[in-house]
Amino acid sequence: MWRIARKRTRRPYPGGVLLLLADPTGLSSPLGQAVIGAGFLVVIALAVRFFWEHRNRR
Repeated sequence: MWRIARKRTRRPYPGGVLLLLADPTGLSSPLGQAVIGAGFLVVIALAVRFFWEHRNRR
């Protein structure tokens, strides 16, 4: 007959240590760093545009 697979009774990382080892923000990957960098550049560009358009208005 077939063997029935048993569930693991012990977690490999008890107490949630896995949450400390994983990077939930994704900043450690090159793609995550590129996305954050692109967002930062967009924010800077929008701020410069805003202040440039409002520089002589009082």
